[in-house]
Amino acid sequence: MTGPIPAALWALTAIAGIVLLVRDGTRRWVITALPAVIGGAILGVGVVWYCNAADVFGVPLPHGTGWWMSLAGGGVGLGIATMWRSPWWRKALAALLIVMAPLSAAIGINAGFGLTPTIGDVFGVNTLPSVGRLPPATGHRARPASEPLYRTWRPPATMPKVGRVGTLSGALKIPSTGGFVPRDATIYLPPAALVPNAPALPLVVMMNGKPGSPNPSHVQAALNRLAAAHHGLAPIVIVADQLGSPGHQPACSPYSQFGNVSRYFNSDIVRYARTHLNIIDDPADFTIAGYSDGGACAVKWASEYPKIWGNVISISGDLFPGASDPATALKEGFRGSKAHDLSQRPAVFVTANAGRFAGHHAFFTGGSLDPRFSGYALRNAEMLQRAGFGVWLHEITGATHVGTALSGGLLAAFGQLYPLLGLAPAR
Repeated sequence: MTGPIPAALWALTAIAGIVLLVRDGTRRWVITALPAVIGGAILGVGVVWYCNAADVFGVPLPHGTGWWMSLAGGGVGLGIATMWRSPWWRKALAALLIVMAPLSAAIGINAGFGLTPTIGDVFGVNTLPSVGRLPPATGHRARPASEPLYRTWRPPATMPKVGRVGTLSGALKIPSTGGFVPRDATIYLPPAALVPNAPALPLVVMMNGKPGSPNPSHVQAALNRLAAAHHGLAPIVIVADQLGSPGHQPACSPYSQFGNVSRYFNSDIVRYARTHLNIIDDPADFTIAGYSDGGACAVKWASEYPKIWGNVISISGDLFPGASDPATALKEGFRGSKAHDLSQRPAVFVTANAGRFAGHHAFFTGGSLDPRFSGYALRNAEMLQRAGFGVWLHEITGATHVGTALSGGLLAAFGQLYPLLGLAPAR
């Protein structure tokens, strides 16, 4: 999304377009090529209109997508028009423009989505190295009974300025015991976790959306910013995979054809965290969090397992797991059983665990330009509030469902969670 490659490609595409437009009899040529350019641009805008009208992606396309697609269509139109009555080198440059214009638009649109910052992320390939050695669990693992951590913590001068991220792979891989085969989880270790005699810290288990991968970059950005303002303090975050593959929809179900996703998150990951990480072992310091599809799973499991998760964060979360593609969720997540599907809705677990949510907290965010998922946030917030959760609901100004909805939502929700975890004074 950033760096020299996008800038270079955009510049080369623009230069190619200018060179093809400027030729002998430029005015007459431009008039000749104009229908192809305008037609291509209109076609690009039409594709965007159709995708939004037919809800092809399940969310509105980011602002700027129409401009990128019109430029791509116009560039392709110019390239096609140049193929006639031109020397070989113009034909070659036109062929390059036909490739570069859509590729430039794709990179620009990807930046608008703001979810896949590298080529590896686009193809679901984890390019993060192994986290290496985890800090030893030497801190006091019970929740402080007297003073919150922010009052007693004094960071050493040697503390790193930012946290560290890495993949939990090899000997550090989280085992999955229910048949589900997840992609390797990643981890964020805040600055306060990277010093000798580090304090035990709260735990967050985070899920990204669908399609997506266990990429920690958005969590890393939000918590590095908050840690810098709070003497290096932040939760330890495991970013885990609830899909198994970008195209799968197990709907966070114990009945999934891909295996028991629920056991992986609520048993395997929890057991791993307790044995491998320097965390405060208390439900009040355990948070299940997610974005979009992951946000729906987080609400479900916070309702289903109140003895594990004391807090939940849902960033532009779906109404319930699999709600955006119910047919696929029914087939893959519940093996075609409507009874299993209905038995796994958050409302079922809210009812089953009535009276067990005192002291629990839920944080919901949604984009102001994303009425569907903001509406889901409101409905789930009201449901959890009636169940006894302390609920916080926040709108991210100017955000759709992607990009700033995720980055802004994480920053806002974690900022509200900090005082509850003893990492910052009460607001």
